[in-house]
Amino acid sequence: MSNNIENEYFCDGLTEEIINALAKIKQLSVTSRTSSFYFKNKTVTAQEIREKLNVATFIEGSVRTSKKKMRITVQMIDTVDDFHFWSETFDRIPENIFEIQDEISLFIAEKLREHIGHLEIEDKLVAPIDVPVAIYREYLKGRYYIMKLDYKNSTKGIDILKKVIHKSPNFASPYLDINLAYMNMGTMGLLPAFEAYQKAQPYLSKAIELDPNSSRSQLNLAWIECWQNWDLKKAYEHAHKALELQQADDIYLTISNFLTVEGKLDAASNYLDKALQLDPYAAINHHYNGFLYYLKEEYTTAIPFFKKALELDPKLPFPPIYIGICLLMSGKPNEALKYFGSLEGISVKDLTKLGGETMCYAKLNDTEKCNQGLKELESYLTTALVDKAFTFMILVNALLGNNEKVIDLVEQAYNNRLPLVLLLNPSPILKPVKHHKRFKDIMLKAIPDNVNYEQKKKYKQALLDSDEIKKYSKELEQIMIDYKLYLNPDLSLKDLASYLELPANYVSQLLNQGFDKNFSEYVNTFRLNEFKQRILLEENKSLTIMAVAYDSGFNSKTVFNTFFKKMEGTTPNSYLKNNS
Repeated sequence: MSNNIENEYFCDGLTEEIINALAKIKQLSVTSRTSSFYFKNKTVTAQEIREKLNVATFIEGSVRTSKKKMRITVQMIDTVDDFHFWSETFDRIPENIFEIQDEISLFIAEKLREHIGHLEIEDKLVAPIDVPVAIYREYLKGRYYIMKLDYKNSTKGIDILKKVIHKSPNFASPYLDINLAYMNMGTMGLLPAFEAYQKAQPYLSKAIELDPNSSRSQLNLAWIECWQNWDLKKAYEHAHKALELQQADDIYLTISNFLTVEGKLDAASNYLDKALQLDPYAAINHHYNGFLYYLKEEYTTAIPFFKKALELDPKLPFPPIYIGICLLMSGKPNEALKYFGSLEGISVKDLTKLGGETMCYAKLNDTEKCNQGLKELESYLTTALVDKAFTFMILVNALLGNNEKVIDLVEQAYNNRLPLVLLLNPSPILKPVKHHKRFKDIMLKAIPDNVNYEQKKKYKQALLDSDEIKKYSKELEQIMIDYKLYLNPDLSLKDLASYLELPANYVSQLLNQGFDKNFSEYVNTFRLNEFKQRILLEENKSLTIMAVAYDSGFNSKTVFNTFFKKMEGTTPNSYLKNNS
């Protein structure tokens, strides 16, 4: 509530901290930053928010600041009856910002507990940061620009955050945000991916040295392990550790990315659904939904999701590529050519127009224009646009049927460690070369656990025989150990089935005959064992029994207590006394 841009940085930062703090409460499903910020400075009714975000309750507020005083108003509104539960005004000194963030977060959590039911709330939700308020304000300013995600604002944000680091070298957050900025620019094609990841790495290393156990550190490590190191096992470990620390849409989206690389598209869709639930107004989530339909060759279904992504963020560079390709692959090459020809702005700069038109000429058998396009694309192989140039050259040659040339280009991309190699793996345009020995060898070197090269299973009516039950029982146990799926409180039978690449009714049979358990019993057994290990750790001595239970994947106090007594023959309290 001020025309001062400095106040906007501060207000955005305060809002984001409160969102992150409330997201730490296991029983709450908290809409993420992007979707919450979508309604900033807009006049909307409680009913509209309920319908658009699918939430029962929302928090709104305002901040007025001056050099010596800060007034923060907060109110809680029930979206069903448009009823104000409460409102509160906090008059505080700006120097106490970290205490204020924690105070307001705890206050909101307590009010939620009073009005919607029991919640396990930690003593502190926002950890204090040992930096002066003036430097923290500069940090919020840098993050404000980085979160705009385009090249100009990202570089501006990086410059601000570098100055923050110079003043406070032991402050972990600016290192993480610079790493994030470079990673985003590399992933979005605003910088060559390898160059961007190289620039990002030192900042991530320093952030982890300063704060190794934050969810953001773990998430950034997951990205590095996948896209730079091509180690999916480690990538999953870090992503699941991040999810264990905080339920957030970008973590679910990241796991969906990794599953996509492996070709596990149904599992990827399940995780993306959770990301969309937490952040329905994040453009990248809608884009990725369209991308998964594209990979499944459901082209007409995919296009509305890409258009929705552009509606939310017109500068997002990915959707135009796939809108055009979906038109092309659904038998509309002339419409696709017209679409690519109409693109302006960032899409021209990132080769989308050139590459897309060249793909259309290949499909239309216009050899002369196609060759001209290929020649121009080749001229970009020594520039900052090398990633996009390689991608389009591979796709154009695949459409032309030049399979040997496709594999030569894929091999070059592999030798140059270009991240695009991982997303060639599930590409429908490359179906003609997927079973070529050279292509398979490259893909299996990049992604050893590659389901695209396993023979597709044919399911029979009689479900699984005894040998198959033994085989899949071992496989399921290993998956549960490797991925720690049970830590996800929303895990479903469908999720479990997607990891095994089996229909859900097969997995239900597998659990009953292989383990003599139903789905809930099977998963809760892992959660119970996790709880028994965690409850005895010194670091958890200050936590309540239910806090540890929720950290172990349980999502209900009643379910936890009932299951514990059934399996252990005693209550959790008695167990703890006997084993402390």
